[in-house]
Amino acid sequence: MAKHPARAALESALREIVIPDLRQRGFRGSFPHFRRRLPSRIDLLTFQFALSGGSFVIEVAQCGPTGVTHSWKEVGPDKVTAWDLAVRLRLGSKPNQGQHDHWFTYGKANYEVGHEKVESTAHYQQVASEVRLLLDAQAEPYWTACDRGLHAAGSRPPDTGT
Repeated sequence: MAKHPARAALESALREIVIPDLRQRGFRGSFPHFRRRLPSRIDLLTFQFALSGGSFVIEVAQCGPTGVTHSWKEVGPDKVTAWDLAVRLRLGSKPNQGQHDHWFTYGKANYEVGHEKVESTAHYQQVASEVRLLLDAQAEPYWTACDRGLHAAGSRPPDTGT
């Protein structure tokens, strides 16, 4: 099944604006899963698109340098993703205000009238730029707080001040 043109345009903007920024920060991996391996930890970031189209989330998490061990399997450092952790932060959410969910909207869901419309390239670049800003505003403070042990496994993510 072919990708909706709006999603393809958004992914192009993410590859142009966000992915190079992640690479400069030391992240490796391929879309949609990225990891930054450091001596004491692995920082994780995962993109997830709504099945109905038009929106996506970005989840960030952190684990120890050897990956994650579940009762049913081990996930090594080269395979671990944000989805493997119970405690994670959705970029754009406002946990300190009780809002733990946030979806970036780039178009209409496929069941909405007008969902076929593809916006200008600038529209998708604006969404990608918002993501890039949140890497500094939320993701980096979250990973730093995790690394400092400011929250325990299974607890709520640390307040990132947004």
